[in-house]
Amino acid sequence: MILPRIFIVDDFFGRGVSSGANEERRNLCGEYLIEDITGDEAEPPQRIRTPIAQAVFWRGQHPHRASVGDTVENDLPATLERIGAGWAEPPRWALVLLDLCFYTGRVTLASDRKARGVPEGRTGDDDPANYFGMALLRAIREHFPDLPVAILSSKPRADVAQEFSRAGAVGFLARGEDDKDVLREFLWRHGLIPDETGAIVGKSVALLKALRSARRAGTTRRNVLLRGERGVGKELLAAYLHRSGMGGGHEPFVTVDSGALQASLYASELFGHVRGAFTGADRDRTGRLIEADSGDLFLDEIGNMPYDAQTGLLRAIETGEVVPVGGRSGRRVDVRVLSATNEDIEVSTLEKGGFRADLLDRLRQGGTIALPPLRARSEDILELALGFVREAEKATGARERTIDPEALARLQQLPWPGNIRELRSRLFEAVVANRDVELLASEHLEAPQPSRKDSGRKAAASHTTSVDTPLATASLEEVLQSMSGFDFVSLRAADLVGKLPEIEAAYAEMLARYLAAALRTQLRHTARAPEGILLTHPALVLMTGAERLSATKAYDLIIGLRHLPGAPSSVWDEDPVLREAYERAMARRRPERKKARARLNLNPKTQGKT
Repeated sequence: MILPRIFIVDDFFGRGVSSGANEERRNLCGEYLIEDITGDEAEPPQRIRTPIAQAVFWRGQHPHRASVGDTVENDLPATLERIGAGWAEPPRWALVLLDLCFYTGRVTLASDRKARGVPEGRTGDDDPANYFGMALLRAIREHFPDLPVAILSSKPRADVAQEFSRAGAVGFLARGEDDKDVLREFLWRHGLIPDETGAIVGKSVALLKALRSARRAGTTRRNVLLRGERGVGKELLAAYLHRSGMGGGHEPFVTVDSGALQASLYASELFGHVRGAFTGADRDRTGRLIEADSGDLFLDEIGNMPYDAQTGLLRAIETGEVVPVGGRSGRRVDVRVLSATNEDIEVSTLEKGGFRADLLDRLRQGGTIALPPLRARSEDILELALGFVREAEKATGARERTIDPEALARLQQLPWPGNIRELRSRLFEAVVANRDVELLASEHLEAPQPSRKDSGRKAAASHTTSVDTPLATASLEEVLQSMSGFDFVSLRAADLVGKLPEIEAAYAEMLARYLAAALRTQLRHTARAPEGILLTHPALVLMTGAERLSATKAYDLIIGLRHLPGAPSSVWDEDPVLREAYERAMARRRPERKKARARLNLNPKTQGKT
């Protein structure tokens, strides 16, 4: 098992000593079961029999090793550089532990006797208002916003409780606590840790954040909604969430593919039926909800769930009782529902006969987790591709081969609208078609073509633009001219078939990215909020050029952009600025929103009915 790596910035434990070992550091490693991999000591580090993490220790000051007569100073630039080096690529820091009080000044004979290389300290070093650790925390959050940071200190928590929380630390570890599992729990809740079982492959930050969200959600029995494009591995994430629960995955885990069920059989599948309930019901059947009792029920593609089945599921969730089709009495169950969708399901809640809004609220009581598309975690493609090639070789009896680096680079450049499922399929095809080659080259990997069922998730609607595309470096005016000047008349009928969803998706994503750019230009940065405070109304004024635009109208425009046909959920879910803007807009939505949607020409069904 690969241990998570943590980075510990502490003037006491991180300092190097002129000879021997830092005994205080060794005691800390033994207390928290940490394997020291810093490599700055003459003696080999002590052996930890069952370590929970590996750690690199850093003083945060210069010189790293100080002797009597040296002057010790805090070193923010070098500390940020060292953190950045360990954050740039796997294995990344899973967590940073940060001390608060750093002592500076001259190392004297008296201070060196107390602890080798430690200075006397200057007036103000131990004043909470001047803690170097707090300055470090704010700088880390500014430069590495996704890197989790926890305070590790013997100083009173109350002195900095509000400040460290406001600055973005995930929590406070009081040094010297008796609980041996306190660091393990912090790593589990807050660390960026890969799936140790290997079922979910990858170490990109986007994936690790989704896994962390799943671990947090797994500790409760509240229903969770999983979102993501087709083929991203939502069922694997549901299984990971199930394993992350208090039972460790030993409870039942039952799956239902909503897209594979006929509407007439859905209720029977979920709730079961009694003999004679309908034609063909020649015996009693136990439903999936009862099979999942005391465990988890995974409902994939819930957007395909028939309306009457939605009503029954809502009743079962609210009452905790399952009544089979045709039955008169029910059975009590304790089931957590993990549901998944690749649709913008909120849109269907606005339409009669769509998805029930009250059921959707119940299904996401425990939160919503967005699983990133493959194009947002391209660094994982190498590991995924190697695994799929080996799987294909084993399944087909093909010769084992290496993969040309150029081919891997090509795989990382493609948008993969079908995500991991499409990558796997394409590599299987390449292995089957080239069973006896010893090198899988670029020519064996034709660019995957999106199908017409792709609902507009074409390469044009992806986050990334090919480096060969002239529009990637064009100005906004040039892009608009290119779009308006495109000659559709010269196209053949075959070229136009089924392209409307793709054009809608590309248009909707372009507008979403335009909104995100405008929102970021209007962020207000302050000392208390260095990451910026979101100002939605000024951003919409900037976009529309209408100085008299009302705040309510601005919020209506945001909602309208979110619900454009083909608008990619992944863009809005994964961009924190867009997500916050939409959540604000929904909180301020007006009763006449439907009229606003009609005026914006967002829903063809409502045109002419305002």
